Amino acid sequence: MDILLLKTIKNLGEIGSKVSVKSGYARNFLIPTNQAVLPTKANLAKVEEQKQELLKLEEELKDKAVAQKEQFNDYILSFDVNIQEEDKLFGSITLQNIMDKLKADGFDLQKKQVNLPSGPIKTLKDDYIVTISLHSDVSVTIPIKLIKNTEMPKNIAPDLTEELDDKKVSDQASETES
Repeated sequence: MDILLLKTIKNLGEIGSKVSVKSGYARNFLIPTNQAVLPTKANLAKVEEQKQELLKLEEELKDKAVAQKEQFNDYILSFDVNIQEEDKLFGSITLQNIMDKLKADGFDLQKKQVNLPSGPIKTLKDDYIVTISLHSDVSVTIPIKLIKNTEMPKNIAPDLTEELDDKKVSDQASETES
């Protein structure tokens, strides 16, 4: 299906270009979100008239994204993590944990803008990154620093001691029965 783009879409085309996409993508996403229109004569003329305005609007959005990118200079996401044997984390650090940390640090982003290329973090290493797409042409990469927490997790230590105490009591009870 041929459509006429009203926005620059990464890996698809620029404003005002006529591109061919699958009909479901056009009907269910591009046209309802006002990112594209059908290429009729009236729409072609309308887009040509509005092309300068659309380009100006797109440039303003890109400038905002570049300004927002400056806020991420020298920014490092850091997490205190509890470590098991062999540098495995108790639990994992997921995209939701990263979103919560970014919101706590004052960044207002949508979840679809944030990408964790390596998937959930489950081991202690120094080379994790998160990629944030601020605009189709502007993205920023932020390193993630994991800080090893030396304390035993509060909810795990008592359970282990209770299990050991229960085992001792049951062993003593079996000895007294014999």
